[in-house]
Amino acid sequence: MKPRFLITCLGVIFNLTHANFSSAGASFPENLPSFSCELKLLTRDGLNTAVANRERFAKACLACIGDECAMRIWPAGYEDRETLCRNTYCLPKKMQKMTFAEGYNMSYRYRYQISPDGKATILEGTYLEGEPKGVTGKRTREEHRELLEKFVSRVEYEPIVIDGRQKSLINLETVFKMGADYER
Repeated sequence: MKPRFLITCLGVIFNLTHANFSSAGASFPENLPSFSCELKLLTRDGLNTAVANRERFAKACLACIGDECAMRIWPAGYEDRETLCRNTYCLPKKMQKMTFAEGYNMSYRYRYQISPDGKATILEGTYLEGEPKGVTGKRTREEHRELLEKFVSRVEYEPIVIDGRQKSLINLETVFKMGADYER
């Protein structure tokens, strides 16, 4: 019964998506929920498997309008499908390492998108912990943003090609953590 239920649900999702997004003037809503994608590299075999299966999993994992796609948000209990979609579409293929100065702890959640050619761009962000305050707070926040943009510019994604066209992913988020290790 479970496979039949899943097929029925996927069929309903496809029909709703096709009905909602097939018109020429359609666009994604401003308050589109974010899909969490950590910055963890795929292995070479994992990347090959992801690229080979993108066309096959597109209808289950993505909602696309024109050349923009949004990752589908899965409800609780569907973590295996969420992981499948994450591994197939939004994990990077390459990350250049960066060395960070010691002495500061912060955690920063940012929303980003991946362009059709595989480049990430930060859209917005917020501190989860460690937000700089006081006289130097504004400048430190600006420095953190520059550091984060430099880090994100060094992350490469395999372009997403669906039906022969490159697509962008627009509703992604992750958490960037930087911490001082005072116990060394």
